[in-house]
Amino acid sequence: MDKKEIEQTASDVAVTYMKDEEDVDFVPKDVEFLGGEDLSTVLVHGHTKDKKKEMSVTVDYGDDYKVTSIGED
Repeated sequence: MDKKEIEQTASDVAVTYMKDEEDVDFVPKDVEFLGGEDLSTVLVHGHTKDKKKEMSVTVDYGDDYKVTSIGED
């Protein structure tokens, strides 16, 4: 997979996870790759649909796009 495909899939996973697990409508803005070549983690930055909260969702694309954490920015 290239970077764009990883970014798109991670964003989709973050949106679905936030809706299903946290009951939040999450709107992704950008994706940040973390660490070096050994890491397979991205940070999906975004906000709630009403734009009241800035949030980030950490997704491990090396572990079948598993969400490992969420946080408010």
